[in-house]
Amino acid sequence: MSNLLTIERAFLSIPAVKQGLKLAEFKTLQRNVENAQKKKFDSTLDLSKVVLASFEWFKSAEGQALCSEEGISWNAEEFASKVFGFQKSFFYKLTLAGKLTTELVDEFKRKCTELESEGQVPNRSLEGLLKYAKEVETSNTTGGQAKGEGDGEGDGEGESEAQVSTRPQVVLVLENKFTGHKYQVLSDGSVKMSDGMTSDMVKDLLASIYRTLS
Repeated sequence: MSNLLTIERAFLSIPAVKQGLKLAEFKTLQRNVENAQKKKFDSTLDLSKVVLASFEWFKSAEGQALCSEEGISWNAEEFASKVFGFQKSFFYKLTLAGKLTTELVDEFKRKCTELESEGQVPNRSLEGLLKYAKEVETSNTTGGQAKGEGDGEGDGEGESEAQVSTRPQVVLVLENKFTGHKYQVLSDGSVKMSDGMTSDMVKDLLASIYRTLS
């Protein structure tokens, strides 16, 4: 968090505040959540392969023949909804992800891990993967050759230019139970405040917590 106000940085550095806000426990649980997110992402990738194979069979001559025999006529959106219960947008993302190469997916996950080791929060999700894949495609096109083409050190050069996007996470929440106002500090140093909350109200809230802890 590099964009905290001076009062916020000083507040969060006080030992009593660290203990009171259970920041050490938070970091431990955050790591557990990150590991769970990795497992969820890997499961989603497995799901994308199954959904893609299912859709390809549905579109095949065999699948369409059976549909015709049974009087079934579905477009892609209806297929996604009636077979899997998915919205069109999520189904579309799954099928796109299912078509990506193992090499590209592994590269994306490696870069996510690198960002995590640096204390950043990568967008390890379908959206993040597809955005990364699009950047790889664009950089390869701009470079004049697709991945795997050409010789020597130029191979895969376009892919190395693509970057995994990161997203800020909520690292601290301060809430006034009486007014319902909530103040959130994000991992990128930005803050979110409830509607109607002013900076003076935040300062009063911080001062009140400080007095309680000290």
